[in-house]
Amino acid sequence: MNHLDSGEEERRLREQYAQMNEDELQAVADYGYELTEIARSMLQSEISQRGLKIKLKDAPPPAAAPETLDESDDPLDSPLVTVREASDLSEAHRLQDILDAAGVPYCWGPDNLENVDAFNSNLDDGLALKVCTVDLDRAVRALNLALPPEPEDAEEEDYVAVCPKCHSSEIVFQGRDAEPTTGSTNDSKFNWSCDACGHQWKDDGIEEEA
Repeated sequence: MNHLDSGEEERRLREQYAQMNEDELQAVADYGYELTEIARSMLQSEISQRGLKIKLKDAPPPAAAPETLDESDDPLDSPLVTVREASDLSEAHRLQDILDAAGVPYCWGPDNLENVDAFNSNLDDGLALKVCTVDLDRAVRALNLALPPEPEDAEEEDYVAVCPKCHSSEIVFQGRDAEPTTGSTNDSKFNWSCDACGHQWKDDGIEEEA
């Protein structure tokens, strides 16, 4: 670079730094080790003229040391939590197969057995399937995908008595037949009529439902 070029570069940098605020000058100074000699000189001149306490960095900050794995962070040391209860061996095997396929570690029962086949007692009281706390979300997701919860039974609709002919609800109870000589009230009939179509009928007290 000749003297003319150097002078032009100095003028350009002087004008550029003069337009910067203090925060911007600090940001440039933090990367002072990457600046050319002319840029460092012009930057330092601008800082000095303003009386700012900004220092140009001569070297990059030391690289952060790689994090070492603390033994206490080992997932295998994570507390165990019960994710499901198996009521029989068939269900236990199915749950075990699901977590095996999902790659989620697990254990069974109070002794934390790795395979349900090693459990010698009966399962009358159920058997807890446990996973590490760090794997709980994965385990729940895998089990819910493979074994979606059964939908709750829909609430029974309110019973509505209707006419068996026109299905109108405008029916009128006309009374019961006289009790038969057998003395059983179960054999007596209920008399009904429909105001909508005029139909009349007998039944045992249970009319057609809409």
